[in-house]
Amino acid sequence: MMQRSLYQWHRFELVEETQTLPDNRQLPVTTLLHPGAVIILAQDTQGRIIVERQYRTAIKDWLLELPAGTLEADEQSPEGILACAKRELQEEVNLVAAEWHSLGKLYPAPGFCDEIQYLFVAKQLTTEQGQADEDEFIETLYMSCQQFEQAIVEGTINDGKSIACYTRAKLQGLLD
Repeated sequence: MMQRSLYQWHRFELVEETQTLPDNRQLPVTTLLHPGAVIILAQDTQGRIIVERQYRTAIKDWLLELPAGTLEADEQSPEGILACAKRELQEEVNLVAAEWHSLGKLYPAPGFCDEIQYLFVAKQLTTEQGQADEDEFIETLYMSCQQFEQAIVEGTINDGKSIACYTRAKLQGLLD
């Protein structure tokens, strides 16, 4: 299958390729190639979840969401993915964690994008100053699990990756 690059920007690329479908038909398919991302549900010793209020330029609005970030080219291995999660937690909310649990992965937009999101729970938190990216405007909030769930119900938290990460952590029994 020959890929043709239609557009490339930073770490993202729009490609077109002919794919053979399950019924053996061949069709041109356009896909956004994405390096992947991490989402971190960090919970402190009081059981509070660390939440970001972050301005998102694509929607021109503020979101309540869990810390997250895009993988670098050299972070595609399991060790690199965890290193990215650790880096993003420190950069975005000035925290490091001694305890990490992998929750698996998500495919947030498989109809047009190959992005994989890797989910983590981080505990045993300590403060350590990080450096946010220049285009990030982040305010750190602390919410109990009950407050987080109520915010989902009310539509205050409507970020899909954050809802999915929280749900998976809860169903796996990893929340205090």
